Amino acid sequence: MNNSLHRPLRLGGFLRPLRLSGLVLLLALSACAGQRAEQEAMQAQQEAAAAEAEARAMAARAQQAQEARLAAEQSERELRAELERVERERAVQAEARAEAEREAAARARQAAALQSQQEAADRARMLSEQNERIAALEREVVEADARIQRREQANAKLAEAITAAEELLQMLASEQLKYENVDAQGQTVEPLQKSLISELEARKDTLVREARQLGN
Repeated sequence: MNNSLHRPLRLGGFLRPLRLSGLVLLLALSACAGQRAEQEAMQAQQEAAAAEAEARAMAARAQQAQEARLAAEQSERELRAELERVERERAVQAEARAEAEREAAARARQAAALQSQQEAADRARMLSEQNERIAALEREVVEADARIQRREQANAKLAEAITAAEELLQMLASEQLKYENVDAQGQTVEPLQKSLISELEARKDTLVREARQLGN
């Protein structure tokens, strides 16, 4: 009889530790969940900061490509202006050559007329002077031809330089488009043609330098 009275008391004492253990377990799980959420939030902030830095780097690279393209356009405009100046000088040289040829022809006709009118000595003297003048004019014609030839060579160099500048401009425009398609590391999917761009720039600069040397 006494044993049956004490059984409920022992059962209640057993349930209270179980409830305490469950509460402790619940608190521990809540603490773990809070710590995990905090870690995930920190990781998300770090990933956002990395993405922002990569976006700034991509914007900087795109800005560099834009500046290079604008510089190439300015170089092309300058080359075209130089070509126009050379063409004008060529026209002036051609006119000077034509004038020299007309003057030489006029002097030759004058020499022939004087030769038929004056005595032998006068004719010989005048003819000598005219011949010297004709020789000088012929030298001027030869020099004008040489200058025109150099100008034509300079024009050819400038035309090649303009073609190289146009190719460079197209290449830079294509390179700029590549920055719109990058991988997860921020690298362009299509490889950049840096060596080819440098080669085109060097070729253009060499042609411009040679054209200016010929034009001097």
